[in-house]
Amino acid sequence: MSTANVRSIEAVRDFRIALLMFQQNVSDALMTMQEQIYSALEWMENDRPRHWHQQELKAFDQISEARIALESARMRKSMDDYRPSLIEEKQALKEAKNRLAFCQEKMRIVKAMCIKVRHEADEFRGRMSQLERLIETDLPKMIALLERMLTALESYAEVDTRKHED
Repeated sequence: MSTANVRSIEAVRDFRIALLMFQQNVSDALMTMQEQIYSALEWMENDRPRHWHQQELKAFDQISEARIALESARMRKSMDDYRPSLIEEKQALKEAKNRLAFCQEKMRIVKAMCIKVRHEADEFRGRMSQLERLIETDLPKMIALLERMLTALESYAEVDTRKHED
């Protein structure tokens, strides 16, 4: 038979309460992390592609407008026998094309990052599942064991107190 050197039943009770609080805090933290992961994935997989697609459409519109402005300036030249330099119009077209290239590069980056972020999120969830198992399965077993120990210790303390009273 094994012996225990328990000096304070109250310390065992406090430890059990601390474990319960720990279980609740970790459960809350895990839930918060799951929500943050979901939120980040939602932003990365839905919001960013939509944003850069809209920016890409605007860039196409800017290119179209810059081409129209350039052609209009060229037409004025031929009608008025005036030879404008077209520098501003050409520069505007170049900037619009650069903006389109920038938006398309952002779209490519977002797609690549979505794959990486999804993979990392899955890896993280896998690691979190071990902690979840501990919190949902192992910790309740430990708490139940402490409750049984407390019941046994309290029963023993009552028996020991009665022996001393006799």
